[in-house]
Amino acid sequence: MNLVLNLIITLVLFSACRPSEITKEEITSLRDQNKDSLVAFSEKILPKILGTEFKHLETGLDQDNQNEVHITYGSNSALTFNDPSEYRKVLTEYQSLVLLRIGYVLNLHHFHRLSLSLSKPFFIQGENNPETEIQEAEIFRTTMNQLELVKFFENHPNFDPYKAPKLGDKEWVSVTEEIQSLWKVELDEISRVKVE
Repeated sequence: MNLVLNLIITLVLFSACRPSEITKEEITSLRDQNKDSLVAFSEKILPKILGTEFKHLETGLDQDNQNEVHITYGSNSALTFNDPSEYRKVLTEYQSLVLLRIGYVLNLHHFHRLSLSLSKPFFIQGENNPETEIQEAEIFRTTMNQLELVKFFENHPNFDPYKAPKLGDKEWVSVTEEIQSLWKVELDEISRVKVE
């Protein structure tokens, strides 16, 4: 049963970014040859990385009056195949993976912070009106300084964020823990989501 559960979680967790469709080498080539501005490049490259999960990109000034890139992503379905006991772990690991993929591709551009929001549609409990029964909600937002991202990739030159990690893999567990110790959680509504 545990094997089946881990297999399902792995498939759901890592299928949306389609790691088999784009490789680190392709991304590195696109990144290194880029001459576009941060916004123009992001609008071209993020759909390649996130597919239909890419929702929105904004740039602006953060609380330190420095450039911040804010990216919103997430599935377009209110359904989940995650076990309730694994829901938080799966979402935070997925956030780590998406942050590393985006951080890698954008790290040659100049910005102060990368803000990443996970937004999903949800069935709203107690709604009787079918038109408002499903609503989009931001449930998890993290930020990370660009310098920390650059330092991470300097310390892990062989790490490939575009290769789908396996749950339980020691390198992935270590990387996930390191990234989660570096990011700042600005919004966490995961516990409010009831998984059935």
